[in-house]
Amino acid sequence: MKRLIFIAILSAGILFAGKANAQTGIHLGYSPEVWANESNSQTLSSFFVGVDHNLTLTGDLKLNVGGQLRYGTESGSSSLWGIASGKHTSTVIGLDVPVLFNYGIHLGNDLTLGIFAGPKFTYNISGKTHYEGNVLGLGGSSDQEWFNDKSGSLNLKPFNAAVMGGVSLDFRQFRLFGGYSYGLTDVDNNDNNSTKVGGPFFGLGFML
Repeated sequence: MKRLIFIAILSAGILFAGKANAQTGIHLGYSPEVWANESNSQTLSSFFVGVDHNLTLTGDLKLNVGGQLRYGTESGSSSLWGIASGKHTSTVIGLDVPVLFNYGIHLGNDLTLGIFAGPKFTYNISGKTHYEGNVLGLGGSSDQEWFNDKSGSLNLKPFNAAVMGGVSLDFRQFRLFGGYSYGLTDVDNNDNNSTKVGGPFFGLGFML
């Protein structure tokens, strides 16, 4: 149900911006996304691609509303004297809806410096860690779900809210951007733990 509500909000935001004669763009980027709690952290190499709409509010102040699909992954391996070895691969797929206020400063020669900030709402569609192990030639594997798995050690909430801020540089139809996302929501369902998601991001956009 929450997934359907989130997708409905995403679709409504995009349609609203489109009907308001907003300028439409596409973007892609990368973020070393950190899932951190009091005892440890895990960094996912996250790639995202999406569409956004820039609606002029007044003068050089614009509202940027969009949606993006994000894919994050992390893997590792270890061994013990050649007797035992193991490896894991984690993947998370999510939908993000940034709602950003962007103020542009014209630098001349078709260059515009932008300063943006605002909230980002995320719904993680799926998350899983796959484990493989081998002891004295005997191997096995298992999977651990990330979200709402009350039977496992990970029991995370799929919804996350964050605040974003950063800068952009526009040259004609192209946009370079970068910034930082700070997680506001505790995504851990366990009462004795607190996990938040954030990290830097950067990417390239193209205005259609």
